[in-house]
Amino acid sequence: MFDAVLPYRFVQRNRNPGGRETWLYEDIYKFFIHSPSSRRKYLVEVHAYPDHLYTVDFYAKVHDVNRYRLRTNQYAMGKLGGTMLDILARIVRADPQARFGFLAAAMLHETSDVATKRFRIYVNMFRLNLNPLQHALVIRRATSSIFVLPVEEAEDLVLQQSIIERYERIFAETF
Repeated sequence: MFDAVLPYRFVQRNRNPGGRETWLYEDIYKFFIHSPSSRRKYLVEVHAYPDHLYTVDFYAKVHDVNRYRLRTNQYAMGKLGGTMLDILARIVRADPQARFGFLAAAMLHETSDVATKRFRIYVNMFRLNLNPLQHALVIRRATSSIFVLPVEEAEDLVLQQSIIERYERIFAETF
């Protein structure tokens, strides 16, 4: 599972010269998932922050404020996850020191942000596909947040905590 990669395309890079958020630039990718009854566009936004920090947001292109929380009912998580992992691998090839932070959004019917269903799926996806010699997975169930760090940084608990605190500030400014 999570080994099928859909064709995706780099769309554009947006710079953030002195914007209200702290990211340096945003790369946007797009891909499509086809089902017997529909063709849905997905967007992936990769925000780069100072010191090799990245956040990755992805969603079906819909005009809804809850776009991160919606289910598309396409039942294509394997393809979606495989494509996301391929985009992450592309970033790591360009920046071997890359660190990633994710917030797994609760679905509309979930009343808590603690260990959401998406969080459990994403953790499983990373556990199955991360190279444990290169990257470590650090999870926070209480906030459904996931961090992918180089192994040597994850083993240094003081550095790990510093990185996670920086991500918490990033998440606070974004959500």
